[in-house]
Amino acid sequence: MTGAEHPHPGRTLVQRHPPKGPRSMTDCLFQRFTSPYNQVLRNSGSLSNVPSPGGAAYGILVAVATVGGEWNILISLQFKFHLFAPENPDSSGSTTGKQKVLPAAVLPSHVPFLLIGGGTASFAAARSIRARDPGAKVLIVSDELDPPYMRPPLSKELWFSDDPDVTETLRFKQWNGKERSIFFQPPSFYVAPEELMSAEHGGVSVVTGKKNKCTVVHLDVRENKVKLNDGTQISYEKCLIATGGTPRNLPAIERASEEVKKRTTLFRRVSDFRSLERLSSSVGSITIIGGGFLGSELACALGRRAQKSNLDVIQMFPESGNMGKVLPEYLSHWTTDKVTREGVNVISDAVVKSVAYKSGKLHISLKDGRQVMHHMVKYQVLK
Repeated sequence: MTGAEHPHPGRTLVQRHPPKGPRSMTDCLFQRFTSPYNQVLRNSGSLSNVPSPGGAAYGILVAVATVGGEWNILISLQFKFHLFAPENPDSSGSTTGKQKVLPAAVLPSHVPFLLIGGGTASFAAARSIRARDPGAKVLIVSDELDPPYMRPPLSKELWFSDDPDVTETLRFKQWNGKERSIFFQPPSFYVAPEELMSAEHGGVSVVTGKKNKCTVVHLDVRENKVKLNDGTQISYEKCLIATGGTPRNLPAIERASEEVKKRTTLFRRVSDFRSLERLSSSVGSITIIGGGFLGSELACALGRRAQKSNLDVIQMFPESGNMGKVLPEYLSHWTTDKVTREGVNVISDAVVKSVAYKSGKLHISLKDGRQVMHHMVKYQVLK
């Protein structure tokens, strides 16, 4: 601090100033993020491609931890993950090969770029960083079990695949007829975490998630450090928080018995797609709670499958029609008619009051007194 007076004698005062002069492209990266989902899809084959200008910020970018020296905040969060280095990868991008779990000690103590979250926004950021600096070293920390992938096919294209092994291959046909994996890059693209800082040409490492493994318990943006539950600290130069949306439970199901909870699940991840695909051929009925894009897409996919089996599919939601929160009323009702024609029993104006398990079925009680009995419930509500 310049000047004759110190406001608090005996204390150390640190005065922070924003950097002078023009900022580099990497300094501005997190303030000017131009990598939407479709742009990532076009460029996922190579990180050397500079993204085209003019794109809008992708919706699942949650927050940016600015570390340029202007902010004096501490952020605490919970984040579970384990270390994953692929072995015997194949060109399809599938992670069906063996996976090697590494101890937490192999994590680098310092990384230039730390990205928290393993979705599209995080991968787009890694791609942009590498496009601007081909030697950049990027560490992605994710609570997913898989490296970054596209979520939309989980409720769309994968359900219409002719491949009987689609739950393993996770490959689908695009609108142009070409086949590709849901993964942006095959496992061989990523650098193992313990090799990241020694990699001559840099690279991207992914730390994927699993219960009872390492947990991020504290993020200190003043000291540029993240702390794990075992006390390990990783310092960084730039940090991006891109954890995306989180499905929230329904109060009626949170209050329900364990028997109910075992038969209800949220839909968001690859594991949820695999579980629902398996259940759709083994149970007699499935109820989908939620009338947005995801719930309506799943209802149509299951309804079409039900036309070839004895599966009974119900979709319920509190609005008066499908996608009632985003579409005008006449389009919402048109969409409901379309979903119904796909073989789905649509129940609108449905607010779940309670869920119980009786005689081998789930009994769903609505606030208006209606009752629904089914074997399995899938629901999706994003925070």
